[in-house]
Amino acid sequence: MTALLAWAWVFTLPGLLLTALGVPADNRKAGYASLAGPPVMLVVAVIAFLQGGSYSVEFQNWLPFLPDGSFRSLADPLSAFMLAILGFVATLVYVYSLGYMAEDPGRRRFFAYLDLFVGAMALLVLAGDLAVLLIGWTGVGISSFLLISFWRDREGTLGAGLQALAANAVGDAALLIAAAFVPRGCGALVTLNTSQCTSGPGGAELIALLLFVAAAAKSAQGPLYFWLPNAMAGPTPISALIHAATMVAAGVYLLVRTHALIEEAPTVALWIAIIGVVTALAASVASFFQGNFKKGIAYSTVAQLGYMFAAVGVGAPFPGLFHLFTHASFKALLFLAAGIVIHGAGGLEGLADLRGLGRFFRFSRAGFLIGSLALIGTPLITAGSFSKDSIIDAAINSRMPWVGYLLLLGVVLTGLYIGRLFTIVYMAPARDPHAVHHDESSERLMDWSLVPLMVGAIAFGWLGGALTGQLSGPLGAIEPLPSPFAVTGWIAFVLGALGFAGAYWYSMRQPAAAPAPATATSYAAAGWVSAIARAGYAVADDLVARAQSGLLPLYAFGSLVGLAIVLFLREVVR
Repeated sequence: MTALLAWAWVFTLPGLLLTALGVPADNRKAGYASLAGPPVMLVVAVIAFLQGGSYSVEFQNWLPFLPDGSFRSLADPLSAFMLAILGFVATLVYVYSLGYMAEDPGRRRFFAYLDLFVGAMALLVLAGDLAVLLIGWTGVGISSFLLISFWRDREGTLGAGLQALAANAVGDAALLIAAAFVPRGCGALVTLNTSQCTSGPGGAELIALLLFVAAAAKSAQGPLYFWLPNAMAGPTPISALIHAATMVAAGVYLLVRTHALIEEAPTVALWIAIIGVVTALAASVASFFQGNFKKGIAYSTVAQLGYMFAAVGVGAPFPGLFHLFTHASFKALLFLAAGIVIHGAGGLEGLADLRGLGRFFRFSRAGFLIGSLALIGTPLITAGSFSKDSIIDAAINSRMPWVGYLLLLGVVLTGLYIGRLFTIVYMAPARDPHAVHHDESSERLMDWSLVPLMVGAIAFGWLGGALTGQLSGPLGAIEPLPSPFAVTGWIAFVLGALGFAGAYWYSMRQPAAAPAPATATSYAAAGWVSAIARAGYAVADDLVARAQSGLLPLYAFGSLVGLAIVLFLREVVR
């Protein structure tokens, strides 16, 4: 089964071709041909993970300009684990989308883009060398642009898509340059940490720094965070799959995959921890000041990715990967639960417009509550407590204990922002109960797709101990996870619960959920980069209006030219 997993990146190809070619012909049924790919990926990945072992597919001389002329696809427990996450969330998002996009005239195009993304993400995860990683890395960036700007007739969507494309281009460039400095014969990801692969110009520090920049761009960390909140312009199912559970986690996956190299570069590791902590705290504050429901959850995603980066920075890759796993479930749950309310309110996303409307959606309310409890880390009964506590515990016991203490502060902020969102939408009196429109058939599909995510948000944390055995091969020795009864975890929960209660008290006393004024503090936390980036919206929209048809080919051509130039420079450097 591991050998079959190495080809998982083609599992969505039949659905993509059938959907693009108009099968089935009825647009209202478009997407059904795509449903088989993600579940097959999930089943194959889980079986391969349980079997253990690794399998590599390699084609020699497939492209003459590649460093070693080879194409490597690596299926091992780490890639199987990531593909299981991708298959699980994608399966539920596909089912959810059948209801959410039921009346959208672009439904066929939506599912074709979705298939393209899942295939590109699978290729990224299975990449056995930097060249293949670059192809998958660029593929998910292009897919993200297509899906963010899906509703091109709506104001700002093209600009948001271009922001994502620009930020991802920064990561692409960093990854290209890193590939240029890796000596010949060291393109395989599993050998990057060996001494002969870090003996070139700059050594381990330079390569690790470039990989960090690439990861930060993809995972919206530090000053490169600005694109993710604006990516909420796309359909809500995309927010759950790409911008919560999978693509934005690719940066974390890259750092975990190359953690041995990062450990050889302590200065870079320190900066990874610093950027992770600062981003976690700043994004948490930004989420509290948000007046848009989806953007509030998006800033939460940026913050939780900061926890994962901090874990890698302090030398604890498994806790970071474990939190990626649990976060994929409860954050997708939060997005999809929010999407039910937004769908029922005719697409409105402002908290002032949605105030109290969540009361009329039982599944959404239950799902958002479970996701919120998992996010703040409620012990024993939610998965988030196991993974987040493992990061905080590892940080406190590392050479950088201050990271753990600052992350504890982040738990308070987490309780504040998620408590505010839950209270305003699901607990406050409804301003206009007649603003809700129910579509029973669509709602039923969306409701039931939440159930597995609810189960995951509760139960996945108990799998931590079992995961360590299978992942110790690619990750090396893994420290035992803290007990669910450990004092640190309960302190974190109390802090988060206090924040949640404080947000409830504050929000229930507010007459409306209008956005906070644009003070210097809120801009510093929530938009100093984004404010600058928005200044280019008019230029970007005009550019796309005049050259829209040539944008993606230009981007792809530029990536290939860049790859060729970097490989040429690589030969010169040698």
